[in-house]
Amino acid sequence: MNEEEYIRTRISGENPFKVPEGYFEQLTADVMSRLPERKAQHRTLFVRLRPLMYAAACLCVVIFSAAIYFNSDHDDNLNSTVAQTVAQQENVISEEYVEDAVDYVMADNNDIYACLTSE
Repeated sequence: MNEEEYIRTRISGENPFKVPEGYFEQLTADVMSRLPERKAQHRTLFVRLRPLMYAAACLCVVIFSAAIYFNSDHDDNLNSTVAQTVAQQENVISEEYVEDAVDYVMADNNDIYACLTSE
């Protein structure tokens, strides 16, 4: 608490910093006079065409994405046709397997009927 009182008595509520008269009125002119002259910038062809190159790249991405999307529908139809063919072949294989298994066990129709009704 003593430190705070010491500081208050030393400063006594006044601003210890002082600015010369008219300093801020002349500040802008002084700073501008110290700056070097700005030279005309020459923009290269690459810098001028950069936005067009970005736009062309985006357009290519959109076109390729659309092409992939619309071609994927045909692939899905082809895949479903192939899946149906494979399923049919599996059914044929499983039917052949069942027939071979029944022949191996030597089961007749009555045995198969009894087995199916018991479950």
